[in-house]
Amino acid sequence: MKDEHVVSGAGGSPLDSLVEQLWRAPVASGDVRVVVNPGPSGAWRDVERYWVLPSLARPRLLIPRGEPAVTTAALRSYRRLRPWKVNAARLGLSVAAACRLPVSTAKLSVQRRTPPDAVAALPLDAVPALPLAAVADTLGPEQLATAIGIRLGDNRKPTLQLFDRASRPAGYAKLAWNASSRGCIQNERDVLADLAGGSAHMRVPMLAGSGEWDGYPYLISMPLPADVEAVRGRVARPTPEELYSLCGVYRHGALAGTGHFMALACRLGGLVDITMVDLAGAARAVERLLRERNAVVPVAVRWHGDMVPWNMAREPSGTLWCWDWESSEPDAVAGLDAWHWAVSVRRERRGSFAAQDWAAAAGDVRPYLEAAAVPRDAWPDVAAVYALVVAERAWTLAEAHGSWASSWLSPSDLAGLLTRIAGELAAAPRPRASGLAARPD
Repeated sequence: MKDEHVVSGAGGSPLDSLVEQLWRAPVASGDVRVVVNPGPSGAWRDVERYWVLPSLARPRLLIPRGEPAVTTAALRSYRRLRPWKVNAARLGLSVAAACRLPVSTAKLSVQRRTPPDAVAALPLDAVPALPLAAVADTLGPEQLATAIGIRLGDNRKPTLQLFDRASRPAGYAKLAWNASSRGCIQNERDVLADLAGGSAHMRVPMLAGSGEWDGYPYLISMPLPADVEAVRGRVARPTPEELYSLCGVYRHGALAGTGHFMALACRLGGLVDITMVDLAGAARAVERLLRERNAVVPVAVRWHGDMVPWNMAREPSGTLWCWDWESSEPDAVAGLDAWHWAVSVRRERRGSFAAQDWAAAAGDVRPYLEAAAVPRDAWPDVAAVYALVVAERAWTLAEAHGSWASSWLSPSDLAGLLTRIAGELAAAPRPRASGLAARPD
């Protein structure tokens, strides 16, 4: 093991980012510290203990350290959601854990300061609540362990896979830590409560609880079935019936009057980076053409907003599960989830996204548009709305974090895509049922 190192949250490492997101307030108080490879100390006492995986140089996951059965469960759970290479590595580590051997070269402890006059370690229930304790208290009196994902993307937030004393999955928690993640967590909490487990065609994890810690909300969803398998490869993709089961058409109306489009246009209008002249101009051109065409389209009660292979799985029976509803929005043009699915699948397979992928995705989307009875002459309009979604999300995240470095499309790529979409819209036949007022009904 390397020497002890305190992670303050002020540095630029992934672990600093996690401390900033999850333990910022208690660390700032001076009563708590997060330390890598801690040595013996009478001044500090471990409250939570983890292994850092795969290494300190590339931290991606914290696995509970202590009880071998819990460590093993955290490594082996939900194997069918992960690629085989990851599972093979985790299997080897789980064997080491079962034999009480180290599973990493790096340990991480969350420690609380010991009072100077303390003779023995404080009992756990005397330690003021940290985030994990607050989450556990929401579910009941039982002490929980957690595996913590270390998220590095622009939309990062702490994620906790919870385990009970019997080493069984007890839930999945997501915590907000800034203004952006606050809205995401609040939205998902409300959607999960409304969906109440989903339908016979698409199941959704039940909301197990919610609360607030350090002024920010968190939610806890019930665990998925243990044997679910990711919707990749030989696992059947969502059918139109499944995709629309929770996001079904409930009315027809003018595209420009849908709640989602109006909110999207408002968000685009609020992006003010004056260096993005080409991108802003291309986005405005697409928005203007959509308003002029104002196609009458089927409108879904909501769209999921992030329907991708890593947010969906099937049980062996075929039952489909879908989670991560934080991007869901109401009153949206039918077909947006199909577009997001098609683009994301091709992007994942390639590891990037190219111009030809957009045209190929349009073919993948066709059965879903037909199932929702989207008029053929309005298909370009649905594609254009989705293109604006892609641009707005990438631009918003880049503006919030001051960089486009982690975006999967550059500003020039986005401007080029939108310019192409504008040309297709301008050349497309005018929708037959156009000209309705830009209002929800």
